[in-house]
Amino acid sequence: MSALRLYEDAALTSIVSLDGAFTNPDDESNLDGTAGETSTKALWVAVEQTTLAADMDISQTTVTLTAARFADTGHPVIIIGSEKMLVTAGGGTTTLTVSRGHDSTTKATHDEDDAVYLAYNCSDISIDCTDNSGTDESGWVTYCDDDGLGAADGSWEAPHSISNLNYNQNAAIWRQLIVPALTDAAYKIDLVHQLTCDIAEYSA
Repeated sequence: MSALRLYEDAALTSIVSLDGAFTNPDDESNLDGTAGETSTKALWVAVEQTTLAADMDISQTTVTLTAARFADTGHPVIIIGSEKMLVTAGGGTTTLTVSRGHDSTTKATHDEDDAVYLAYNCSDISIDCTDNSGTDESGWVTYCDDDGLGAADGSWEAPHSISNLNYNQNAAIWRQLIVPALTDAAYKIDLVHQLTCDIAEYSA
């Protein structure tokens, strides 16, 4: 699984569902196929992250998060400030057990609302779409970069390459879904975005 996630908001709090889980899909309803309706939507790519729900002293080994995160045991290292921590239990919940000062980083105090990231940099990033059920309609979806002013730059493609991202960076992109003309009206909840990349643990 990629360390990257796709978010629906610039604050990076709402993750688009992973493959096979539709509790928060990037869905579209009542798309008009008669005229070939087009729908576009802003999305953000970043490593999985959240914030601290409580202060941490220099010795405690419990991390309390504002959202359940970090279920992927293949990427068990998080970073808060400049301190890396190894998640040893609780991944995918709001309460993690960690080993402090991982990778010879310095233990420190941390404050409520501090950012908590997966400690991985990502390169050679690509996003594409797959269809989880029924007729394959993944070809309806393309992507492009943000133009820097909050709009799509218009260079639609699939798959779409994204600039390299360090653990504390994000990229704004756009998703476009075009229902071909003379197609039945569509309610799409089975299209899944897939992010692929090369992943390297961040080293200070």
